[in-house]
Amino acid sequence: MKFSSTVDSLSKENGFLRTVVKILILAVLLLSLAVLFLHDKEPTVVERSSRGLEIVRMTPLKRTEQDVEQALKLMLKSRFDSVATAPDVFISKRQMELREDEQKEMKSRGLTQNTVFRKVAVTKDAATIAFDRVLAIGEIRSALKTVVKVTFEETEPTELNPYGLKMNDSVAIDSKEVRR
Repeated sequence: MKFSSTVDSLSKENGFLRTVVKILILAVLLLSLAVLFLHDKEPTVVERSSRGLEIVRMTPLKRTEQDVEQALKLMLKSRFDSVATAPDVFISKRQMELREDEQKEMKSRGLTQNTVFRKVAVTKDAATIAFDRVLAIGEIRSALKTVVKVTFEETEPTELNPYGLKMNDSVAIDSKEVRR
């Protein structure tokens, strides 16, 4: 084998490798530009239906008044009801501590508590809720009319909390203040 043919084959191989590197650098630049321009675009969802494939447009989450009211019912139940399941989903850490202290005290006295939702008046990030607290000792029950002002915050919607609302604070209000 001649030395010149060896050098010739090496130079052809180097030329091929340079071309491949240039093509790969160009592909990386194009993909980087695509990511840069498309990173905040709404995703396109293709769904199979009886009519074939359809493109489904994503819609932004808009809470209706009924959604907020339902979330407030769940917040209220999580905070004040003795048999609430997973209360930490709908109430803040501070409200969870208050709930646990209240429930320990009630349990030591043999009391259980349920809530009966009556009405709500919602503002931007607060609500006034009227409800009945039903206290029970065995078979004896007593209902107490209660009005609280609840402040809430927006959180990321989850499977357990699809409304994305969480109770920050609840303050009891005198029922005379509500009538004014």
